Amino acid sequence: MKKRRQLISLLLAAVMASALIGGCGQKTQNTQNSQETQEADTGEAPGEEEKTSDAEWDTGKDDTITLSVINNFYTAGEKKLAEEYMKLHPETKVVVDVVSDNDAYKAKMMTSLDGDRKNAPDIVHGNFVGMALTNNNVGIAVEKGYLYDMTDMLEEENPYNGGKVKDAFTDEDLQLVLSEAGGKYMPWLPFDKIGFALFYNKDLLDEAKVDIPETWEDLQEACEKLKAAGYDVPISAGPESFRLCSTIADAYYRGNTSDILVQPGDALWDESTMSANEDFEFDESNPLCDQFTVFSVERQMKYASENGITTEANKKIYDEFYTVGKYFPDNWIAADSTQAIADFEGQISPLLYQASFNAGMIMNDINALPEDMSFNWGTSQIGEFRDPPEGFGSTLRGYWDFGNIMSIIDTDDADHLARIKDFYKFWYSVDGAKMCFEETLNNGNFVQGPCVIKGVTLDEELEALLAGFVSAPAKEWAWATGMQWSTSADTPKYYDYMNQFTSGKITVDEYLENMETVYQNYNNESIDRAGFDLDPTTADQAKE
Repeated sequence: MKKRRQLISLLLAAVMASALIGGCGQKTQNTQNSQETQEADTGEAPGEEEKTSDAEWDTGKDDTITLSVINNFYTAGEKKLAEEYMKLHPETKVVVDVVSDNDAYKAKMMTSLDGDRKNAPDIVHGNFVGMALTNNNVGIAVEKGYLYDMTDMLEEENPYNGGKVKDAFTDEDLQLVLSEAGGKYMPWLPFDKIGFALFYNKDLLDEAKVDIPETWEDLQEACEKLKAAGYDVPISAGPESFRLCSTIADAYYRGNTSDILVQPGDALWDESTMSANEDFEFDESNPLCDQFTVFSVERQMKYASENGITTEANKKIYDEFYTVGKYFPDNWIAADSTQAIADFEGQISPLLYQASFNAGMIMNDINALPEDMSFNWGTSQIGEFRDPPEGFGSTLRGYWDFGNIMSIIDTDDADHLARIKDFYKFWYSVDGAKMCFEETLNNGNFVQGPCVIKGVTLDEELEALLAGFVSAPAKEWAWATGMQWSTSADTPKYYDYMNQFTSGKITVDEYLENMETVYQNYNNESIDRAGFDLDPTTADQAKE
């Protein structure tokens, strides 16, 4: 533990001087509905020697690593990685288990990590472990022994990258992982980032004499003008578009950041990793000022339990969201984003709010349109309020965060763990990451966004498109607003209330009143799983 804290402290010190002075999961789209398990080919690469002499495991013993992933996102690349790795290490089979969709994946995590974990995979989407087992708290997933802490692994040599594991990443990105995971552990290493942007059809906007929106007021006015011009759905949106509400919530709540940070005297306090929290006050002139602060989930839950969702703050936030959300299509929150994308590509909707993990597909689709159906298009960030409402900051920060969050399931089998870590290092090397991206794109699969591993770049056109998703990153305030905050049992109710609200069938007061029970049910489940006593100064024990 002392060594781990020393490593984290050194990392934090290297980052803070430059980054803080200079600046303050997800719902994914899947196209298959069945679950499949696939194994890569084990043929040897011509002219390559097996790497066995310096292996940290028993090369005379066969073993299997299982990589469990959600369909379509990097799956082609991951299969290629497995195939090439087995050419180097034929004693280790790598199985790529492809699960059909998000819900099936969460169910798999719950069943496979229950009890003795005999059927548990080895490398998983760590954020989905958090969603399934600890109500989005990845730090607690480490505490409970589900996920392996990679802190010490950062100092290990990566034989596939010519240096230490940490050398593949910027200090800033490693520190962000630490901050987002609760300030104590490294449950994953960064691979890529995702963001959200407004896609626009320039030809249709010009025809309707509408400027490209860049402010919140611009977006409101654009939707109003397009509606008047005859577009039934001026802005196409799918379930991921809830992030637009999160942007509005951040502009309001970030002034309260100091109230929900881990603080000196809290049981979780660690001076070496949380110094950014001390005496913190949000600086509106510096939108990056809070990026290395560490939120206290227990303080969040305490606030949520004491204040509920029917607050004046949330009324203001949802009132603002409604000014654009009322132009969303019917049933947007529960619909498949494929329809929203098709409406934009088919020029039914001039605007689309969408994530970078669909950007490559949209770019390819539009490039493939016949000449008589093609159109000029681009992406834009809605970066500010032109005239901020009372209580809101002027800068609108978007979602810009790590996308493919891959974690290792913890195990006491040292030989097996050494193999898992070695494959992970192979993947998170420059050559491995390039292979994963290139194979994925060549097979028509999605990539989530730009790669953060040093030395990995994409096709120039795709890089230029993805650059439009970069924004000052907002902190996550869904816990305060209730947006996407429901148990599985209550999710249909949440969808119904949200659709009634954005379609104008119920008022904001009625929406919040209806959501109060849904909100508290989720909070109570989160508190129970985490073992919180709602006193941050006392240590808690997460329930098994």
